[in-house]
Amino acid sequence: MRPTLFRLLLQERRWDTWVVFCEQFEPMARRLAAETNCPRLASVTVSRATFDRWCCGEWYGRPRRDTARVLEALLGFSADELFSPAPETMQSRLTQTHDRGGLQASLAISRRWPTSRLFLSAAHEVADAWELQGRRLLDGTTTAVQFHPASVREGAATLQTGDLASLDGFLRPARRGLLVGVDEREEDVRLYVVDSWNARRVRSALPGRDDAMVLSAAHLLDDLSYGILWALVQLDDGLLADDQVLDAEQEALAIYLSLDRSAPSRMSVPGLSSVGASWLGSMFCARHLERHLSDAARPPVFFTREQTGEEAATWLLYRHKVDYLRSQTHRFVGGTPLSRAFCIPEGVVRRSARYERILLFLAVALMEHHGVQVRVTPRPEFGAVDGFALIPGQRAVVATWVRTDALWKTDAVATAADLRHFADLFNDAGSDSVAAGPDPCGRLRVLADYLALDWGWLTVRCRELGALGVARLVRPRSRLLSVDALNEVLRFVGRLAHLL
Repeated sequence: MRPTLFRLLLQERRWDTWVVFCEQFEPMARRLAAETNCPRLASVTVSRATFDRWCCGEWYGRPRRDTARVLEALLGFSADELFSPAPETMQSRLTQTHDRGGLQASLAISRRWPTSRLFLSAAHEVADAWELQGRRLLDGTTTAVQFHPASVREGAATLQTGDLASLDGFLRPARRGLLVGVDEREEDVRLYVVDSWNARRVRSALPGRDDAMVLSAAHLLDDLSYGILWALVQLDDGLLADDQVLDAEQEALAIYLSLDRSAPSRMSVPGLSSVGASWLGSMFCARHLERHLSDAARPPVFFTREQTGEEAATWLLYRHKVDYLRSQTHRFVGGTPLSRAFCIPEGVVRRSARYERILLFLAVALMEHHGVQVRVTPRPEFGAVDGFALIPGQRAVVATWVRTDALWKTDAVATAADLRHFADLFNDAGSDSVAAGPDPCGRLRVLADYLALDWGWLTVRCRELGALGVARLVRPRSRLLSVDALNEVLRFVGRLAHLL
């Protein structure tokens, strides 16, 4: 079945996501209302569900009356023409370089993950583009992508690479690229992904199979692997873009570390990306905490401000955060277990896509893996509390970089009133934990239910991807990132499948 003219026109113009389409449709509605002296046209909109039906070619819900008038003015064809199969000459613009699988894959990715947009090139020599969109912390980035037919058998996905000149031309550039294998099924499309660095390694290891590339079925692109790819690629590109600036700021960090309290403006480092600012703030907070916790007479308790997968992914990938976590847990091994509280309100959970909830779950699981008992409060008022560490009876150390206008916000206090205040905050946050349980497995199992994650599926996929290793799926290039902790927690969660 040929795609509709509507679908191909949107792909050509790169309007094939709902947000971008509305940016074109709604101004046209207002302009048409003025030109035709018909005010009601100015209020015509298209819902996301309707847009998705149009893109899939479903006959039900096609535009009528005012909506059709705006659409016809926008695209220059009648509604009947737009929602009929595209002419062969029109379709050939894309299908000359993309088989049905590539088109189906681009539709599937855009439909499953709204933070992705696929731009298909109409020329052999120009790579397709996969745009990843962030929310608050991640800035967004674009990577090259190439699609290949795939078949799966006995735990292996075989990508039929076909044109070797095209594949070599795609893999050669220094920029990041992603190969996507497309396994078309009667009711679904399964996708398998690997980055170009790993694709070169796989291809060189199998010189006798120039027409195919064999991957583990663990390369399956689903909410777990997409979430990791979505966070890692954006963090990686953001840090690489800011590498020189971040290196130059190391001297300034040393000056601020001599102060108990600081909150420098983001404008003090102009041009820094959101990712670069997050790394700088997170790095300083880790150093600030280490300095003020070095003489702790008792194990501290912690309150953590991260509450979305986008924010929590930094625990999984920033090298300094993992080093900080390990240093704190190793200092107090054998004594009273460390405790850490999170605030994850129900509203935040409802607004988060499943892949982001998985990243958040993995960050909590990383704490439990290192022996830190986690409490999770759903009460939204705790979302405004700064991150802190409390050494009972000694000192409270404030360290926040998440959701603040400053690069970071740090302080250290020791009055009796301040210590009681922070102790009350921590105790209140843990009093109604939605991750209560006698052991890590029990706490994580309850948390998975709260985050609406399928425990059986999640633990199995973590085991598969942990056995593969994240770096064989997508490899970080920045020296400031590491996937070691992510691999550890994937294997840790994978082992929990046998405990319940």
